[in-house]
Amino acid sequence: MVARTIALVGALHPGAAMLALALEEEPDVERILGLQQAPAPLLGPKFEHVAAAPGDQRFEIALAEADAVVLFPLLEVGERDARAARERLTASVRRTLEAATRASTVVLWSSGVVYGGHPDNPVPLDEEAPLRANFDFAPARALDEAERQVLDASVGRPEAIRVVLRGAAVWAPSWHSFLARALTGPAMVGVRGYNPQVQSLDPDDAVRAMVLAASGQLRGVYNVAPDDSVAASEAAQLAGRRRVEVPESAAFAVGERLASVGVTITTPGELNYHMYPWVLSNRRLREAGWAPAKSTREAMVDAGHAVPDGVRLGRVQVRRGDVIRGAAAAMAFVAALAALARRRGGRA
Repeated sequence: MVARTIALVGALHPGAAMLALALEEEPDVERILGLQQAPAPLLGPKFEHVAAAPGDQRFEIALAEADAVVLFPLLEVGERDARAARERLTASVRRTLEAATRASTVVLWSSGVVYGGHPDNPVPLDEEAPLRANFDFAPARALDEAERQVLDASVGRPEAIRVVLRGAAVWAPSWHSFLARALTGPAMVGVRGYNPQVQSLDPDDAVRAMVLAASGQLRGVYNVAPDDSVAASEAAQLAGRRRVEVPESAAFAVGERLASVGVTITTPGELNYHMYPWVLSNRRLREAGWAPAKSTREAMVDAGHAVPDGVRLGRVQVRRGDVIRGAAAAMAFVAALAALARRRGGRA
């Protein structure tokens, strides 16, 4: 580890907190700057919270001291104005790159969703696969734009090493991804006739890739993924969750209806990622010296065990004991899906 001062932009991201703790163990790292306007959690003795956002003078001063920068885009799946959200993220990335005048390494934590969920996706996808983020899934399109900026040597310090890490699906509830949110719902939603291969990346494996990237030992784009994948139906079983399937003709209408009443278990833009595979190859990162410690099966079991004792209805976490032993919530959810599917089918 060469970088003595490492700045984490988007310090409230769960991965940033885990990375900060991991960097505490690196003897060459002297300071870890967490840049985020909102208060950051109390971490190790090397961690310093910088209450600043891109465009603030304090933000620019802090980044000018960093030897390496790791960006964590914070995206809201349900953002009403997707275009405005993408523009904010793009501006944030550009200002970060322009302010990091000393950094020899810049790392972006991205996601495999940039490849898109498509029926003709090869299994697995390598880094040379075209980026085809689904148009109706705003976070994927925003990450695509963020990647292009980070990899553009004309933005920021030209000689800086640029690294993009595309993470496979992270189901761990602590990461608050759209997949993790689906796992905490009354049931996992699937589309009838579709049982794609899925992956589950262990958060600790993700963080070890970040440490390697921040050390300056990587350059370019790398997928971060486990070695294996399983069918979506098996993933639900491994997590200890019921899988509810709805007809394809009704799936997108169901998503819209659920979102309209605040039950954002699955939004229409997410459905492609539940219907089609976006399994990532980790060959390139393995060749660079990284290897996953956990398989998809192990990480999926861990994610299921980490789900809070309750079900999520919209933005509210409800204790299972408060919803008639917990089963009532799932059954009501299933009944609602079935009713919506029948109603949709009757109009077809």
